[in-house]
Amino acid sequence: MRNFLAFPLTRLVLIVVLFGVVAFAMTPIALRMHSVILSQAMVFAILLAATLVVEYYCAHQTAADVGFPSTGALSGLFGGLLIGAILFSIVIAVLALTHCYSGSFQSWNPLLPGLAFFLIGALVEELLFRGVLFRLIEKVTGTWIALALSAVLFGAIHIANPHATFFSSLAIALEAGVLLAFAYVLTRSLWFAIGIHWGWNLFEGPIFGTQVSGGQFTATVFHANMRGPTWLTGGSFGPEAGVVALVVCLAAAVVVGTLAIRKRHIISPMWLKIK
Repeated sequence: MRNFLAFPLTRLVLIVVLFGVVAFAMTPIALRMHSVILSQAMVFAILLAATLVVEYYCAHQTAADVGFPSTGALSGLFGGLLIGAILFSIVIAVLALTHCYSGSFQSWNPLLPGLAFFLIGALVEELLFRGVLFRLIEKVTGTWIALALSAVLFGAIHIANPHATFFSSLAIALEAGVLLAFAYVLTRSLWFAIGIHWGWNLFEGPIFGTQVSGGQFTATVFHANMRGPTWLTGGSFGPEAGVVALVVCLAAAVVVGTLAIRKRHIISPMWLKIK
């Protein structure tokens, strides 16, 4: 029984089930909060608690094993924030140079709520997709299969977003799914991936004023004026569905993935380790 519970895919199922049950039970409380940030924070707390309880009980894993080591937390988080900010700024620079983007300054007021909103969102998504799904699948299938599966799943959940298309989901899978998985593999910590995710979304929405995966923000630092072909700008879904973001993120993924390979952080499938 102990070996069954310790099996990575068993733990994955238990985490998802425990999280689902508790989240469903807490739904009435979340609905009374009248704050998206607070409700997201509650979702993260439930997911983190479910992950830590299952991992500790089934495999004696700690928060550090899950992806939240205290060592290097700040450098990983804010280093990733800087990388994410730079990557999206490159996207905007290319769109501006091709006359597809122009922005006019409005106010710094949206920056603080944007910082909180997208940090919580990055925490939830990175814990679920990299800290739970990718990490536990990787222990069985190895890095490459886990990367492909988690990237496809990450792209697939965005198909329900406003103005989503098959191409926008494919772009999300290739951009974020691959880059963020490699960020975790390189550091074996979630902090760097969370930072990249946070920085990208923060600069995409609250700062530069473009759509974030189909979502539009009315209060932004810059008012965005987007024009040009959809294949370049991403259309109503936002720059993530455009070829500029796709190229920038894939280039970054190649760099991060190469560093991970050089550090020998790639894991082989479980069946290859059985002699």
